[in-house]
Amino acid sequence: LTKCNTAGQIALTFSEGPSEATTQMLEILKEAKARVTFFANATWLEYMQYAGVTRRAYSDGHLIGMTYRLPNDSSKGMSDNELRADIAKQASKIHNLIGKFPKYVRVHDAGLKDPKLEPALRDMGYTLVGFNLDEADYKFNTREQASQIAQIYETAFTKQADAFGRKGSYIAVGYDIPASGAAGALPDVISTVIRNEYDMVRLDGCASDKTPYKK
Repeated sequence: LTKCNTAGQIALTFSEGPSEATTQMLEILKEAKARVTFFANATWLEYMQYAGVTRRAYSDGHLIGMTYRLPNDSSKGMSDNELRADIAKQASKIHNLIGKFPKYVRVHDAGLKDPKLEPALRDMGYTLVGFNLDEADYKFNTREQASQIAQIYETAFTKQADAFGRKGSYIAVGYDIPASGAAGALPDVISTVIRNEYDMVRLDGCASDKTPYKK
């Protein structure tokens, strides 16, 4: 899944959290009455403060997916059953918090594409999520650079309109970590989306999916 089904839609997605930045993002989103998708890294959910912010994100109406990271960033030495068991274990940590099993998964980028991981995730019924708009918040990571992140959205919307005469559909990727500029740029990004008359949706809305969590 790399773009929305309907032209004029954009799904903002944030990976690798929760973190100290998540609470700030939730406040901004609440004020804007906007919904996004957070891909929670289950490793962090063992810490009380991060577990609490993930529960809040869910109760605020955001979709909770899962960032999955292989042990040692490789399935080498793992049997198929061991790999599936680890995936299920991480998903269960999210279920224990919000009462739902995540369905949408983004794989942690370790620089190498593992040959066993994506087939296993698909076979287990997960939906793998990519993106077609990178907000580059890892590069523009200060409040002073927030406008440059919003400009990435502006440029994408303008190029789409100039080339095709109509709106596109986007899944945007950002990083829910303190070292990124995602939280600082979020007000400007939301304003840019609204000004260009795009609809912000969660991934389930983006994919026209009536069952956003796994059973």
